[in-house]
Formats: sequence, C-alpha cells, structure tokens
Amino acid sequence: MKAYWLKIFAAAWAIPFGLQAAEPDNAPRSGMDLAGKRILHVGAHPDDEVIFAPMMAEACRFNGATCHLVVTQEADSWGCLLSIGLQDRAQCSQFRRMETAASGANVNASYEFYGWREGMFNWNDAGVESNLSALAREAGGHASLIARFRRTLDTFRPDVVLAFDPRHGTTCHPNHRATVRLLLEAIRGLPSDRRPEVFFGSDYAVPGAPKEIAEITDNFGLVRWPDDRVPVLWYDATVTLPNGRTAYDYAVDALRLNATQFPLVATGKITPAPDPQHRRVPLIRLADINPLEQGLCEGRAPPLFHKLETMTEAQLNALAPKN
Repeated sequence: MKAYWLKIFAAAWAIPFGLQAAEPDNAPRSGMDLAGKRILHVGAHPDDEVIFAPMMAEACRFNGATCHLVVTQEADSWGCLLSIGLQDRAQCSQFRRMETAASGANVNASYEFYGWREGMFNWNDAGVESNLSALAREAGGHASLIARFRRTLDTFRPDVVLAFDPRHGTTCHPNHRATVRLLLEAIRGLPSDRRPEVFFGSDYAVPGAPKEIAEITDNFGLVRWPDDRVPVLWYDATVTLPNGRTAYDYAVDALRLNATQFPLVATGKITPAPDPQHRRVPLIRLADINPLEQGLCEGRAPPLFHKLETMTEAQLNALAPKN
C-alpha cells in the first residue's frame, strides 16, 4: 500500500454462517454461527469496515443478523491527505462520514460516530499511549472514553464484536490500537453474562511491507500477520451469496464506497482481484491473546511513521501527492 491510511484488507441462504478452521485448508466452514446475531463492528476510521464487509453482508443482508458500525476517530481527519491530496481536515471528515453511511447501507448496517479527533501519532507502542492520553484530555478524562463505549454496548447489546487486533491494529496505526484498547476495557466492565464474543481481524497491511507481502496486499489480498502463533479461524469470502455475488465482492464495494481512501478502486482504474487463497479473512479470538502485548509494530512501519508527532503541519501537508 502506498498511503498511510490504505488498509486492505461467506454462504448460501440455508447454510449456516461459519468460520473455517486454519487447518486443514479444505475443512468445512464451521465454528461460529452469525445468523440472527447482533454484530458490532468497531473501527477508528471510516473504511476500517472493509475487511469485515463480506462477513457483515452475509450475516446482515441474508441471514437475519443485525449489524452496527462504530467509528471513533473521524473528526479533524488527516485521512485524505496522502490519498487524494485534500488538506482541509474538516472537509475530509465530512466526506468520510458520508462514505461510512453508504458502506453501512451496503451491508445493511446502522452506524454512529464518536467524533473523537483523529490526531497524528507515531506508529509504535509509544504512539498508542500518546493517542490514548490525547483522547482522554480532549474528552475530560479516561473514564469519559469508557463511558462512551458503554453507552453503545448498553444500547446495542451485541452478541459478537468485530475489530482489528489491538496488538498491531493490522496496519500498526495507533488510532486502530487505541480504539480497541478502550473498547475492551468497556467490555470488561460489563456483567459477565452480557460480554459479547470478540473476534479480531489479524491480517498484515503495514505500509512498506516486504516485497512478497506487498505484492499480495497491493492487490487487496489478505495475509496473516507474520510469525503469529495464535490459533486462527479463516472466514472464506470466495463463497457465493444468494444474490449470485461473492462475499468478497462486498469488500470491493466497501473499497469503492470509501472513495477518498481508495480513489483508484473507486474510479475503476484498479479492480481488486487477489488469488482466492488471499480472499480469506484471518480471525483470532480475544481469549487467545494478550491484548496489551507490545512490540509487534516496533520496526515494522517505515521510519517516517515513527516521527509523525514531531512533524509540523507544514511538513505533514508537504507529504500530499503532487499533481
């Protein structure tokens, strides 16, 4: 992927929605039934739902589930700078909220925005802590952040939560990681009989990835986080849905609808077509990880991404693509 915020990222009417075990690859789809469930997706930004769009489309368009999207850090967004060169952060936020509305509608999901500032933080463990501290200052304290999540959890009452892996956030973006840390703290505060199942997308989409990985992810294929020994479930997005489309088609829809982030897909200049083996979403269970584990992102992102907090606005704006 060439920009900071580019993140890459199943099912017949009568067949139970399920997850496929990691081994063997040809195992039948089984292990988790989302039909009729209340499914909450939590992301820091508009477009974070892309990797989960196939799952939500299958469950909430065709299998009686109810989907809801939470976007936490969409205000004052830098997210259009490197993709389309838009420096007006308020306008970027407005565009991206509209994109979430369209993407949510496509998978039959409602949505809400927390309105927290996106900010610019280093893409490492220290940057996550900076992000959490900044959010707490702006919200009037850490407890206010947790209370905001609790309002969503108490109102929507999810059975299942989908989010990025808090250890690395898929891209190492500190907004991803900070958001999920807060979400998990709010879940821990729920009565035990109300805590939802939590599943994390654990793919690898870090800018500057090694060539053999970048060749896959630049084509919007999915790759398991390297060297992670945690048990994985594979959601197979190659299957055909009742309307004749594949589940992966809904990931492509989400890319197109998030046009500020994926302009080449939105304009049709690129049509994502990864190999079928890279149209499977790697998912892990909260119970199988330590969500506070550190070190997975140290040295992964390019050096520039570890210096963002010391850059001036003029220096950041200078990163925008030149026409």
